[in-house]
Amino acid sequence: MTKAPRILLRLSLGLLAMVLLAGGFAWYQWNTFKREQGIVELDWQGMRISPQGVSIQRLTYEQLAENGLHLALEARAISLDFSGFLQPLPPRSLEIDQLKLALKTLPAGQESQSDPPDLQQYRQWAAWLPQRLNIVDLQLDLPCNKGRCNERGSLQLQHAGAPILPLEGRLSVQRNAHELSLVISAQLLDVEGSLVELHLLIDEQARLESRNQLSHTDQGTLRWSGTMAMGSLPEAPWLLDWLGEWTSYEPTPLPELPADMRIGAGWALSLPKSASDSLDWPNAAGDLRLSGHLPAPWPVIGLGELQGDIDLAAHGQNGLWLPTELSADLKLRPAPALVADLPQQLRPTQLSIKIVPIDTDSASGQLPVQLRLDAQGGAPASLQARVQLATTPPYALAIEQARLQLRSASLQLEALSLRGLDAGLDFSGHAELERVDLQLLKTSRVTLANLAIDELAASQLQANLSQPLHLRIERNDVDPITWRAQGPLDLRLGRLEHPQLIAQGWRWNSQLDIDTARLSGTGPLSNDAGLTVTTNLNKPWNGALQVSGKLQEIFLRAGNPIARSLTAWPAALELNSGRLLADGRFSLPTGNGRPSASFTLEARGLAGIADRTEITGLDARLAASLQRDRLQLDITELRLAQLNPGFTFGPLLLRGKYSAPIDQPEQGQLNWQTAETQILGGRFWLEPATLDLAAAQQQLEAQLQGVQLGDVLAAYPTEGLTGSGIIDGSFQVHRSPTGLSIDQGKLSARAPGGVLRFRSPKIEALSQANPAMRIVAEALHDFHYDLLSSDVRYDESGKLNLGLRLNGRNPALEGGRPINFAINLEEDIPALLTSLQLSDRVSETIQRRVQERLQ
Repeated sequence: MTKAPRILLRLSLGLLAMVLLAGGFAWYQWNTFKREQGIVELDWQGMRISPQGVSIQRLTYEQLAENGLHLALEARAISLDFSGFLQPLPPRSLEIDQLKLALKTLPAGQESQSDPPDLQQYRQWAAWLPQRLNIVDLQLDLPCNKGRCNERGSLQLQHAGAPILPLEGRLSVQRNAHELSLVISAQLLDVEGSLVELHLLIDEQARLESRNQLSHTDQGTLRWSGTMAMGSLPEAPWLLDWLGEWTSYEPTPLPELPADMRIGAGWALSLPKSASDSLDWPNAAGDLRLSGHLPAPWPVIGLGELQGDIDLAAHGQNGLWLPTELSADLKLRPAPALVADLPQQLRPTQLSIKIVPIDTDSASGQLPVQLRLDAQGGAPASLQARVQLATTPPYALAIEQARLQLRSASLQLEALSLRGLDAGLDFSGHAELERVDLQLLKTSRVTLANLAIDELAASQLQANLSQPLHLRIERNDVDPITWRAQGPLDLRLGRLEHPQLIAQGWRWNSQLDIDTARLSGTGPLSNDAGLTVTTNLNKPWNGALQVSGKLQEIFLRAGNPIARSLTAWPAALELNSGRLLADGRFSLPTGNGRPSASFTLEARGLAGIADRTEITGLDARLAASLQRDRLQLDITELRLAQLNPGFTFGPLLLRGKYSAPIDQPEQGQLNWQTAETQILGGRFWLEPATLDLAAAQQQLEAQLQGVQLGDVLAAYPTEGLTGSGIIDGSFQVHRSPTGLSIDQGKLSARAPGGVLRFRSPKIEALSQANPAMRIVAEALHDFHYDLLSSDVRYDESGKLNLGLRLNGRNPALEGGRPINFAINLEEDIPALLTSLQLSDRVSETIQRRVQERLQ
């Protein structure tokens, strides 16, 4: 092989390698692009390429993007013609015999919207349009409120090239032998101006037309002026049926052809450019006029069915649009999506809006109107007001003689059930661009027949204002909107029912302070029983509910409002003297947080009856708290001057703590440092310990010291028995589910002993017939003992057994020789107390209770 062929071969191989490398890179880039754009299918059949264009028999395309967009396209008989192979854009023509476009899912909503394309981008896109576009058969499969909607039509577009104007276009859609066509015509008027005309044809009859003139200023502002008019719409019945597929509700059938339906509009707008070179629509300025007459309900997508008349003229400046002329008499059947955020029973089925201009001597730039809004549905409502709008700077809105009325037979707000709601709110106010001030007047009233939530039920509710309630709303371009409402609110409940409360009326005279951050209310809460609590409520919207209260001091001599308010108050506990003070706090976190509470109670000089026992001089200070579902009770001091269950003893003293789970408050632990009482001249106490009420059994140590035997015998109902001496003792007290018992109790008299004297006619009579009893009776006439001891046993049924040992002498009997007694005594303590409580040792109330129980 010569040198030249070898060089040619090497060049060919190098060129082939470069082509393969470029093709591989292009293939890699294409696959990367497909993956990024979510293109899952791109296929074509019957492609032919020539210097004049490209033709494809069949093209399929499917895209499934990350944002949720799912698009499928199929086109047949495509013909794209170029001006030349080296100048493919813009194409001369694009012909498609059939195009099927299926939009299966829409993109998911984006939190941050990207900037809209700028004007230059629109111009570039327009430059890529073919000079002639013709889609003979256009088939659309789109999502709609009824699920999927299918439309079929055609599209034609033709323009002059560069520049793109003049332009002619027509989009037609056919349905059931009818045709709806949108025709556009655009042409240049001068270098910077253009005219765009739109016509809506129904079955080739012109029904709506719009003429628009656009021009640009040297500053880049777009000036847009135009008109729109529709004179009649005899095709409304079948057109309404067609539009019904795109609404989220069933349109109201038209009773007859609304031939006199009319819509007219005109505008002259200035649209500045934003920093990104796009049109700044929020800051549009200019004038707008709209006049409409809809004699029958007509669907407006996103709004609902609209019927009635409106005449509006508005002026806009710096993005602020205000009406300069306004009158309306409209009825709106709102779309379900428009009222979806309202509770079901509050969603209106129809809104009636009437705005009537008022003939006054108002200055220029003032628009006074009378407004009335009526809502029909499960909760009929109406709003009427006289308003005056200042349409020139400084802009303001004055509201006078305004009244909002709302009625609802039944309303369910999650767990809260309301019945018989009737609200009438009278207000006035003043609004500016950055501030709104409203006053809710004293004539406002809200009544409610019944309210229920969980176990709480209330009836005959009334909310009144003793003074106006003020509401202020403030806004600016930097900070979020803020608002605040302040004023008095008198809330009255004719009857409040709860398992823990005795049903009766309640009142709350509060001072409210509500804003964007929190709600607070302070004031006295009282009921028909005379219970009064000064309350303070605070609820940050994103925080815990905090409630604190202080009980107004109760003087029990005038009655016990707590007993007449709480069902948990024991029926057998009657307090008729003394004072009570209390205060507490309650916190309920948001979400699933656990509630917490604290409570203090102070009692001074309480006296009364607890079941069958008289109590006198009870002083106590208790502090309770609820934390993490656990109840803690601190008994700082509980002192009782005197207790009388049939015999008198005291004072009693208790210091300790009690802790229990809130769901089982009776299964807690009682711990005490001091638990003692003065009894029968001596002292009885329990050693410091902890009593676990959840345990099956428990043992406690008790001590008795310094009891005067004479006081014991005086309290014991035995005729003729007296004595002296000092008794001490110790006991092991057992607690079990059946009650308290003592197994190894000990009693003994202190040295040197004492005296027992027993003179009873019954014993004397018995001794006459029994010589042995004569000696016992004579010995006990004046028995000087030096030993007195006893074993003590007490069972759960209340039986007391004493194994008594008594050693001593009677100086007047047989020269005072020693005498020893061993006596077993048994006493039924409940029966003994009953006999004491039937005597005059207790009040008549206790005697009556005992007699009722015996019966």
